[in-house]
Amino acid sequence: MNTKTSSEAASHSATLVVQVRYLAAGHPYVDSHAQTSETLAQLKPKVLNHFGLEEGSVEGGTKQYAFSQDGVLLTDLSANLGSLANGKHKIELNLLEQFIQG
Repeated sequence: MNTKTSSEAASHSATLVVQVRYLAAGHPYVDSHAQTSETLAQLKPKVLNHFGLEEGSVEGGTKQYAFSQDGVLLTDLSANLGSLANGKHKIELNLLEQFIQG
């Protein structure tokens, strides 16, 4: 039984709560059981879908979305949620819209 308990504890600690706010939306994206091993690249399509957003060409340029945490733009999409959470059980991100002309 101890092995099962350890396994359950390991499973529990491998998840965290992810909350992503997008200024133009009334409600944030929330995943209460996100895997700590999940990368920002894996999270991004789920968040864009939740908010009904698409990246790509628009008149005069390209629309892209990026994550920020505590006012810092997160450019490394290979970063996993566990490392960004820094030992906490919840991570809060913002989704920013970027327009690149040209």
